[in-house]
Order: sequence, then C-alpha cells, then structure tokens
Amino acid sequence: MNIGGGLPGGKVATGTVGARLTVSFAVRLSLAGLCHICDCLYWLYRPQWPSRSRLPMLCRYCLIPGEVIALFILLFLCACSDKKGAQPPAPAVEVLSVREQAVIPRYDYVGRVEATDELFVRPRVEGYIMQRHFREGDTVKKGQLLYKIDPNPFIVELANQRAARSRAQAALQVAERNYYRGLQLIKTGAISQSSMDELTGKFEEAEADRQVAEAAVEGAELNLSYTEIHSPLSGRIGRSNFTEGTLVGSQSNPLTSIVSLDPIYVQFEVPEEQFLSVQLEIERRGAQAQKPQRLDIRIKLPNGKYYQHRGKIVFVDNQIDPNTGSIAVRARFANPSQLLVQGQFARVSICVFGGEDAIKPLVPQMAVLEDMQGRYVYVVDKNNIALKRYLELGQRDGALWAVEKGLKAGERVIVNGLQRVVEGKAVTPQSPAGKSHGAGGGGQGMLEQKSTAGDTCGEPDVYDSQ
Repeated sequence: MNIGGGLPGGKVATGTVGARLTVSFAVRLSLAGLCHICDCLYWLYRPQWPSRSRLPMLCRYCLIPGEVIALFILLFLCACSDKKGAQPPAPAVEVLSVREQAVIPRYDYVGRVEATDELFVRPRVEGYIMQRHFREGDTVKKGQLLYKIDPNPFIVELANQRAARSRAQAALQVAERNYYRGLQLIKTGAISQSSMDELTGKFEEAEADRQVAEAAVEGAELNLSYTEIHSPLSGRIGRSNFTEGTLVGSQSNPLTSIVSLDPIYVQFEVPEEQFLSVQLEIERRGAQAQKPQRLDIRIKLPNGKYYQHRGKIVFVDNQIDPNTGSIAVRARFANPSQLLVQGQFARVSICVFGGEDAIKPLVPQMAVLEDMQGRYVYVVDKNNIALKRYLELGQRDGALWAVEKGLKAGERVIVNGLQRVVEGKAVTPQSPAGKSHGAGGGGQGMLEQKSTAGDTCGEPDVYDSQ
C-alpha cells in the first residue's frame, strides 16, 4: 500500500517516505511512553483499578497502528501547506485622480497699523493754558484751534517792541537829514571829510537800529500768534496731558497727539526666503517677457471677515533685519470709516495671481509621505500596481498641495490604506465611497474641489508690480 501517494510509475519520493517514517516513529515513541506511564499508574494504584479493563482509554488506543496515525497527521499537514501556499488578495486602497487647477498662492502675515502722519502738539511759547477747544478723542480738522495760552504778556511785549521801532524810526529820520545836509556842505568845504564820515556812520547805524526794531516787532507778533495752537493736520486727537491753568513751555511734554487715519499704513515683516523667491520670480518673468504678478492685499478682521478695502504695497525696506531675518514691507489702505486704528494688530493676507502658469496638479496632503530621499506618493498604474513617485511640491492650498514636478493630470494616487501598500505589488483601487474601480479608472472626490485660496482671494482691483 502506497501511503501518502507516490510519483508516476510507482516511484515514491525519497523525501516523502523519510518524512512519513519520521512522523510514524515519533508517534509510536510517544504512544509507547504513554502506555508505560499508564502501567506505572496501574501498579501504584492497583487497589483502585481491580482489573486491566479499567485502565484509561488512552491505553486501548495504543493498539492502533502507528502508520494509520502518521497517515492522518500527514494529510493534516498537507492541507495546512496548501492553505499557506494560496496567494492573498490584493489589498483594497482608496485612490483619487489628480486634477490640474489654478493655484493662487496666499501668504499670511501679522502686521501693525501705523498712521500715515503722527504729530505731537507742543507749545512754542511759555504761558498758562487759558482754554482748550476740543474734546479728547474727536476728529479735528486742519487749522482748528486746539489750545489758547494767556496772550497778555505777549501783547505787552509787542507794544514795547513797536515803541522801540518808532524810536528807531525817529532816530533814522534825524540821521538821514544830517547825512544829506552834510553832502551839501562838503561840496562848499564848510565841513571836513572826517565830519562827513561821522554823519554817514550815524545814518547807517540808525538804519540798522530800525531794522532791528522791525525784527523785534515781528518776533513779538509771532510769539503772540503762538498763544493760539492750531491743528496742523486732519486726524483723530488724543488725550490732553495738561489741564487749563497749567504753565507750559517749549520744554514741556507734548500737550496731546494727532494721528491721520485716512489713508493708513500696515507694516509687516516678510521672511527673507520669501522675499528672495519674489525677487527671483520678478526676474524670471522679466526675462521671459511675461506680465508681472498681480497682488490682492487684504486685511482679515478679528471677526473672521475681510476688510472691504484692498491695499497696495508702497514701501519695501532696503535691508533685512539681522535679528529677525525678515524685511519690512508697508501697505497702504483706505480708511474712510476709521475702522483701523494706529497700533492695532492686523492679519495681512496676500494672494498672488500668476496667470496661466499658475495651473498645477493638486494632490491631497494625506497622500504625501516622506523618507530620507524626500516626499513621495504611491501612484496606481493601469495594471493596478502601486509605484512610488517622488515629488517636488510647491504651495499648500488648504487640504491640497500643488505639485511642481512629478505628477500630471489623470494619474491616480493612493490616499487611504497606505499601510497596506507594498511598492511594485498589486492593489485593489477604490473610491473614497467604497466603489471599486477597474484598471485605468480613478476616484474623484476631494481633488475636484476648488482652491480654498480662490474662495477668499477674488480678482484683485489693485495692481502693483512689487
């Protein structure tokens, strides 16, 4: 009897026979040991076992031939080996098709609102504050009266200087008459030349004294005008630091401050690497005769909404701060309602519109993995084989990532079940909803959504080449 099967022609595989004999010998040895243990137990506990027929049932089974038991064991092992040899099914993974779409880069910065003009009001003359003609925090107009200092001392000083001017004018008239009289007498030789020189000197001295008196009068009038302090610009006035009756002077602290709020500046810091990339992009577009990029500069308010007026970059600093590694940039915004106040923090959002060259493939961030060689995704080919593809990634756009190099539209990437993927092995692609796709098919889903940046950045109405 050929137990366990044989080769064609009645030949038996040597390895199969050896394995069968080894198993048979092991089974026989085990059963013999069990029988010996049972005999020992019988003689030890003989009073409890009066007859051989009451031995454990295991001893009766020892009479079964070892070849039969070995046969059953071999059949069991063969069945197990057949199960192990079966190929497991390809793992199910979720895939999405890559779509190309216009990517609008958005850069967010934290800035501070600055007034276009800021003025500290100081008195030019010393005196007591008599009146204050504004309410703190109000909007004032250019030329509006703010403070009035006691003018009486300056009125008296002006009168004194005018009197001095009259005296100098009278002296000048006397010196002038003597001078012209001397010109007549020197022709006849009635006076000497030295006397004539003396008359000329007195006349010129009187003329100088009159000019000094005139300047003193003008100074007194100017000081008197300084007793009324007017606003030099339109804006919002701050708190008054001095009350009525306080003695103030040119060395005193500022009386108050005025800031111009329409238009208004927002200054923020741009990292040097971003600034360098902008400069390189401007140079590249210039070399290729492309249109400059268009900027949409917005302010995001604390309530999550965007400020209705767009801004324009009006200043870029000429050096990078070595402490922060960034460069100062200033944008100007209209502020007719004075909603933006100096010193306020502002979240500046800049969207860059690059035209047709901004259309790029998008891939979900959840599909991107990273190792020592860089970032990569698993791409499913037409035969449903998972292939590793390294990418050069660009701007992040919400839950998507713009691909600069490495993918093209229509390719399928694995977004879920990545832990079950083995490079070069087959997979079962499915859409996120669970529907299976055949070769060449692909899921849609998230990659069909529009750019989140495009939802917040509309077409800019402000153009700026910076």
